[in-house]
Amino acid sequence: MTSFHPLLVGIHPRSEKLIKTFRAYSRKKISLDELNGTLQKESREIIKLQLDLNYRYVIDGMLRWHDLLRPLAEKLDGVEIDGLSRWFDNNLFYKKPVIMDEVKRTDEILKEYIYPSDVPDGRFKLILPDPFTFTSLSELRRRRFDDVLFEVSKAMNEEIKEIEMKIKLGQVQLSAPSLVWRKLDEDSLEMATDAIDECFKGVSAETMIHLPFGDALNSFPQILDTRVNVIGFDMTSTKLRELREYRIDRGVGLGFVDGRNSLIEDVNFVRRKIEAYLESNEPKVIYITPSCDLEHLPRNVADEKVKLLKRIVDELEEAE
Repeated sequence: MTSFHPLLVGIHPRSEKLIKTFRAYSRKKISLDELNGTLQKESREIIKLQLDLNYRYVIDGMLRWHDLLRPLAEKLDGVEIDGLSRWFDNNLFYKKPVIMDEVKRTDEILKEYIYPSDVPDGRFKLILPDPFTFTSLSELRRRRFDDVLFEVSKAMNEEIKEIEMKIKLGQVQLSAPSLVWRKLDEDSLEMATDAIDECFKGVSAETMIHLPFGDALNSFPQILDTRVNVIGFDMTSTKLRELREYRIDRGVGLGFVDGRNSLIEDVNFVRRKIEAYLESNEPKVIYITPSCDLEHLPRNVADEKVKLLKRIVDELEEAE
């Protein structure tokens, strides 16, 4: 029998108060301690919201992350940061990493970015970009793509395993929009899947790859060769009829709740979509997720979508 769980897959939006606090800090009007205090308070609010709704795995909101690539770009040796680039087809931007030399991890990357101590043991969810996405969105100066990809994978693996030495992680997710944004050639997909496996080598937590902003079939069937526990799909970009044709022998995340649209979906409409998927596949676990990060939405709307995911799970369990 399939079990259902609500799950978040990316950065949560900052409140207006937190946005103003970041601006005040950048203008040197407040101290770093004041910024950190507001960050921790809002992170705790997002954590409490998920815990109150009995989410199996909990994110801290990732409120300190200016974009998904930034912590790696700031902390890895051999990487510098250039100007702003558009984040796929969204009205968001990221600072482009520039690969200047061999990429190495010589210090902790996420120490200042995450708040795992506020989440019960074994339930913290860690999210990172997949190595192929990070490398694809970087500017490579005199470096071979495959060399950089391996170096980034190795550095990420070291970071995840060091975090696991300190806390018991519940789930580690790699967000991989570059794998589905367009159809990749077979060699690129093979490199991407090898990099995912390298990144997760020796990791004890449940592992997940999430595929936002594109048709998941652009990464098929190669993505099914990865040794991950869960594959998550952006169902606003992936046709249900086509996805149902594949037998997936692990957990799935179904992102029918649109992370880029303020409309609050009808619970029964989403439930029927998931039941249609179950007509062809019966995984042990289905995570009910947004299609992507909720950072594209106002904070109050994002919080409502967090509650919506739980209502969908409740409907599915009642229908069992």
